[in-house]
Amino acid sequence: MQQLPRIWLEAEANAAEAERLARSCGLPLPIAGVLARRGLNSREEIDAFLTPRLERLRDPLLLPDMPKAVDRIWQAIQENERILIFGDYDVDGVTSTAFLSRILERLGGTVHRFIPNRQDDGYGLSPEAMTHCLDTFEPGLIVTVDCGTGNVDAVELARERGVDVIVTDHHEASGDVAKAFAVVNPKLGDDESANKLAGVGVAFKLSHALIKVGRARGYPSSKTTDMRPLMYLVALGSVADMVPLVGENRILVRFGIDVLNRCPDPGIGALVRNAGIQQEMSSYHIGFVLGPRINAAGRMDSPDIALNLLLSQSTRHAERMAQTLEKANKERQGIEETIRVEAESGLVAGYDPDTPGVMVVASRGWHPGVIGIVASRLVRRFHRPSIVISIAEDGIGRGSCRSIEGFDLIQNLQAADDLLMQYGGHRMAAGLDIREENIDLFRDRLNRRARESMADTDLRPSQQLDGWIELKDLSHEFLDAQNQLMPFGNSNPVPVWGLRGVTLDKVQRVGADKKHLRLLFSTPTGPQDAIGFGLGDRDVPDGPVDLAFQLRRNVFRGETRLQLMLQDIRPA
Repeated sequence: MQQLPRIWLEAEANAAEAERLARSCGLPLPIAGVLARRGLNSREEIDAFLTPRLERLRDPLLLPDMPKAVDRIWQAIQENERILIFGDYDVDGVTSTAFLSRILERLGGTVHRFIPNRQDDGYGLSPEAMTHCLDTFEPGLIVTVDCGTGNVDAVELARERGVDVIVTDHHEASGDVAKAFAVVNPKLGDDESANKLAGVGVAFKLSHALIKVGRARGYPSSKTTDMRPLMYLVALGSVADMVPLVGENRILVRFGIDVLNRCPDPGIGALVRNAGIQQEMSSYHIGFVLGPRINAAGRMDSPDIALNLLLSQSTRHAERMAQTLEKANKERQGIEETIRVEAESGLVAGYDPDTPGVMVVASRGWHPGVIGIVASRLVRRFHRPSIVISIAEDGIGRGSCRSIEGFDLIQNLQAADDLLMQYGGHRMAAGLDIREENIDLFRDRLNRRARESMADTDLRPSQQLDGWIELKDLSHEFLDAQNQLMPFGNSNPVPVWGLRGVTLDKVQRVGADKKHLRLLFSTPTGPQDAIGFGLGDRDVPDGPVDLAFQLRRNVFRGETRLQLMLQDIRPA
């Protein structure tokens, strides 16, 4: 099945406003147009956006329950209590655990760490995982990162054993909030500007507050503790968790990527070398190169491998861990592709591009560590909400859900609450547990709701376009101007440019199984190519074409050149 044709949607432009900003800020007109369309309409706003500064971060003590959490942690440090950090097995959870561990140790804390194994311990702060931690580590205080807000039963277990729990999290509360000693979750507060932080962003805020209060009280360790060399961990977790890269997230990630490019620690240095990165890194490298390798540990094996890598101070040890992650990532890619093919083959026959619906596919034997990635690929292929369920030997299915605009996952999962063992997540991404015998009824109920709620939704996939440029704009100078908008990510995506009426000199299908499309054409400064990954099955129209693409810089064998990342193609 070929990729569905897309409708090109051009961003609405105010030409006069873009021209004014271009003149006042000294930017190319297309770049000024992007800034204007993203809500930046004054020189002051644009200056703040283009030059993020750490001093613009808000007071961390304003987050819910933060003063209580800080006082309790300082008490644990001073009384030499065992502090257990309980994390999650994705990139956000692993980087949160590594970041807070290293800060607490520098502040003088006695720190232990635990991240549940996806297959052995299940998801999140479960009662079983809590019991294991209480029995194994005998902590005086437990601090969660990237989890815990809704884990009422697990927190109650700790309370009954006389152990305080401080929850730091960023997820929505879909039910009751755990009665922890403190729950530091921006989404429980009134400041909407703060509730976009990733789990590692909340861990950063907690660390900032600890150091701020410690210095005010004259604690010596707080005066010598500097978070800035560790902020690459904040960038890794924030980008990988796809939080909006605006406001405080933009500041944290911009600074963190600057630190990342200095490869400050043996662990991240080994990861970069094994990934073969030989150029200045950006959020692209985090999202598509480094993040998947860190995630591979939790998906395929144990998240402790990735955590130990990020904590390692030994180059030799870090190199071994990085090689293990590289191997796990390759294994993950192979398993993911097998499941994707099987899932698609079961969906194509019943797919109707004109009818709303939810793609629900399930099977025994599918690796639960990669079903989220497969669900995302099904969304891109069919432009429908997709749920992929891996059924274990005991008949319990674990599902990963991904959605499209117009279908709120949490809202619709609530309507199937009686069929689910548990669920949680966000509007666009969620997870669930369900008994095998309930899957067919679950599928039918969701599809009935989809036909009602999406009846007026345009189901055709779209290609957003930020602006049209000309062949003469394909230059390093234009790319430098575009890259002032970095870091790119959620809510600040890489601009997608359009070229009209391009005459192609050559069309090639390249890569393994000819999966990719390469187009060659001429520009005023010489030949140029565009590469469309995964577009090898696309028909290329005869005659002049319009191209939609992202513009990047590529370094290969010491040569730097412009790289057009093809997003779509249509007749001119």
